[in-house]
Amino acid sequence: LFDAKTGLFWRDSTFVNGSVYWSRGNGWVMGGIARVLQYLPASDARHADYVSLLNTMAAAIKPWQQSDGTWHSDLTHPTKYNNPEVSGTGLISYAITYGINQGLLDRATYLPVVVSAWNGLVQQVDAQGRVGYIQATGSQPAAAAATETHDYGVGAFLLAASEMANLV
Repeated sequence: LFDAKTGLFWRDSTFVNGSVYWSRGNGWVMGGIARVLQYLPASDARHADYVSLLNTMAAAIKPWQQSDGTWHSDLTHPTKYNNPEVSGTGLISYAITYGINQGLLDRATYLPVVVSAWNGLVQQVDAQGRVGYIQATGSQPAAAAATETHDYGVGAFLLAASEMANLV
């Protein structure tokens, strides 16, 4: 499902050769890579492949970050659902921050990206402490509302927070 031309992943076979790249889906891949690298020894024959894929995806996803620091649900068509999306943004920023913290991604290139993403994420927390703009489960990108919250999006927010807290 990896599109070598864009450096991004399609959601499933129904999207192959199309132009829709879901932020949450690509966030799951990037977050998964970060989690694998936490446990995969550097001496493992595939370690460099995971590091390379993280670098490829970080470079591919960086230009799609919006001015508010978030990534929208449909990465390459950000105005289609013109609102922040926390689950994708949280997972993407978690993975990129992990990469910086581990010396796998260039700090000078990606620190402004994760600082902007974190600022965008915290703007989605309401006065009662609820995290909003989390797209519901589904099979493709869709809009999210300020009042829409789901556990997996809060989890992505917390993963991003945990790596931001470790940012040296």
